Amino acid sequence: MAGVPVPVARHATVVAVLVLAAAHGALCGHVEFADGVVVAGGVNAAAPSLPPVANVTGAAAPSPGSPSLVGCGCGPAPAPWAFLNAKLQALWPVIQAFKKTITCDPLGVTSTWEGPELCSSYFNGTKYKGFYCDYPPNANTTLTVASIDFNGFGLCAPSLTGFIDQFPDLALFHANSNNFSGDVPDLAHLPFFYELDLSNNNFSGSFPDTVVPLGNLLFLDLRFNRYAGAVPPPVFALTVEALFLNNNGFDGRIPDSFGSTGAKYLVVANNQFTGPIPRSIYNTSATLSEVLFLNNRLSGCLPYEIGLVEGLAVFDAGGNEIAGPIPLSFGCLRDAEEINLAGNQLYGQVPDVVCLLAKNGKLQNLSLSENFFHSVGYHCMELVRSRVLDVRRNCILGFPDQRPAIECAAFYADPSKHCPFIPHIPCDLPGYHHPAAKAAATVPALPAPAVEHGHGHHPQPQGP
Repeated sequence: MAGVPVPVARHATVVAVLVLAAAHGALCGHVEFADGVVVAGGVNAAAPSLPPVANVTGAAAPSPGSPSLVGCGCGPAPAPWAFLNAKLQALWPVIQAFKKTITCDPLGVTSTWEGPELCSSYFNGTKYKGFYCDYPPNANTTLTVASIDFNGFGLCAPSLTGFIDQFPDLALFHANSNNFSGDVPDLAHLPFFYELDLSNNNFSGSFPDTVVPLGNLLFLDLRFNRYAGAVPPPVFALTVEALFLNNNGFDGRIPDSFGSTGAKYLVVANNQFTGPIPRSIYNTSATLSEVLFLNNRLSGCLPYEIGLVEGLAVFDAGGNEIAGPIPLSFGCLRDAEEINLAGNQLYGQVPDVVCLLAKNGKLQNLSLSENFFHSVGYHCMELVRSRVLDVRRNCILGFPDQRPAIECAAFYADPSKHCPFIPHIPCDLPGYHHPAAKAAATVPALPAPAVEHGHGHHPQPQGP
């Protein structure tokens, strides 16, 4: 997606593709009608049917706020017998009413929303683009709309209220890259709804409170909107497997409930969050695989507890104001493939125990540029040469492209930048013998500033 920072685009997009591919695979599966005709089938989802619509079924009138044919400007309704069933008959005015609110349609998608064939895609037809049908589990002989996928359509509409909340069997709503705005409708009455993608739209205001009660939600994507303010603590207690909140204007501290998340992929990058990374992150050890904090205003000391998240594959907290040495607990992240801590206020020696992850673990990229490290361990030297480790713009004597010595000296002279060092390693590391705590518990003095004049020396290798 244009304009997406590389780390966010790479990891967040991979997750979205996987989830959408799974949904597509389900939609393109095969099921069998009762009469033996085999056609494309898909996602299972169900909820109670909408009330019958007056003048369509000839039964009761709709409840207040429900769409009806009156005033929708959608032309004459197809004959009742033209619909496959009463559920689809009741959804026709919902779609037609929403169609009337759309102010731009660059791909001409809405021109296909005509006639009674709401489940056209199920039969490999071309009507009602974006609508996909399946048999709900509570009515396995009644075909109805189970998912709506408007990704990339570029549609403009002032509100989704009165539209997606009127599909009683809806399981998924994907609307990436449109121009929708307004409030997120209340979907709590849809008990089988589990995927919501509103990314890259024009939603604004505070975090949508209608999302919090969605107890069955597995996928939530609100990135690239204009939301602002604090994220309510219950958001991190949702049952989601993927949570994307990046590229908004969220601010304030990340709540301690962060540790309650069951998400495998969690992205809060490119916001305005402040305060420390919650130490409760250690509670995510059983599930969290990728977490991106980059480009916020996070501060405080780099938590030791991060090293307890055993399954972590990607950790990105670049572009913040995080301080302290790298905890030796990071050496326990055997599954880590990428660690980005660039652009912070980290200092001390780059620990050998972390660099050994490239040899004993899966580490492929360790980015520590734009910090204040004064030296690197022996095995880290190997990673610098192989370009796995980036230590540009630090305070390492004799290394190219480092900070001016006076800038480094000023940093090390400021006690407010310093954090406690915890020498404990909470795991067994084959072949690693932890040296005595020696001077690690204190902030080491900065070597003489000869590097500014090009006369510095390379640090001597330090044994493991």
